[in-house]
Amino acid sequence: MTTKEKIISMLEENKGSYLSGEDIGIQLNISRAAVSKAIKELKNNGYTIDSVNRKGHCIPHKSNTLSLIEIKKNLKYNNDIIIKDSVFSTNSEGKNYLVNNPEHGTVIVANEQTNGRGRKGRSFFSPKNTGIYMSIILKPKTLLLENSFKITIATAVAVSNAIDEICNKDTQIKWVNDIFLNNKKICGILTEAITDFESGSIENIVLGIGVNFNTLNFPENLSHTAGSIFLEDITPINRNQLISKIINNLMDIIENLDDSEIIKIYRNKSFLIGRDIIYYEKNSPIQGVVIDIDDNGHLIVQDSNKIIKVLKSGEVNFKW
Repeated sequence: MTTKEKIISMLEENKGSYLSGEDIGIQLNISRAAVSKAIKELKNNGYTIDSVNRKGHCIPHKSNTLSLIEIKKNLKYNNDIIIKDSVFSTNSEGKNYLVNNPEHGTVIVANEQTNGRGRKGRSFFSPKNTGIYMSIILKPKTLLLENSFKITIATAVAVSNAIDEICNKDTQIKWVNDIFLNNKKICGILTEAITDFESGSIENIVLGIGVNFNTLNFPENLSHTAGSIFLEDITPINRNQLISKIINNLMDIIENLDDSEIIKIYRNKSFLIGRDIIYYEKNSPIQGVVIDIDDNGHLIVQDSNKIIKVLKSGEVNFKW
């Protein structure tokens, strides 16, 4: 571990209590000046550290700083976790990381994305310090491309359940994989697969998850549609706790993609069942109402002529 990593580890282990620069220096066999320099760099990297003369340095109990120690503390699995302060996008980082042959379940977490991406190349607003931007690299043992839809559904269920359990919320899932709270989108999921064309099987999946944790200010074009789990600066839980729960849920559910409970939960959490929507056939908009979601996760829609349609993919819009 580097000096900064050792210091942040000590502060995390004593969260809420002050450690003097002298005590830190003695334990790490470095000077007080070296401690002060490391603390300054950690603050510049986004860590919330209170420094008080004659008391020392402290990470507050309510700190929302991304922390490897805090994330790993609540993990059920031995995932490799990589934390970045700022990235282009975590999915881009994940795909670049594949050349290193990462372990199944490797997670990349960033405090900010400068070019966060959603489905169909759309941007995902990813400001510093207020969101969870993460990608997990999966290496499914036997998953054919035509069954990849199961991953999308399972991920939506895993993330939605994690938010409900850790944050005490009641989220819904908009087909296919957006998470909604109080009629606003709080989470987007982007699944990108690397396939073996000869066998038709999936070799790697980079699963991107973007959550508005306590994002208070959105651009004008998102202000009516985007929401956040929490609407205040000080939150009852921190980002690290939710990240751990999302990872745990994903690792659990990915091993049981054929479990019939997944689609039951997905259906019960549906944001669209009973709603009027607009879907598209050959780029033409068609009005309809969502009747149900079938056991394959496909949307069952009745159009204005009372004709039942099964939507396996595509864009669906609704009135906000």
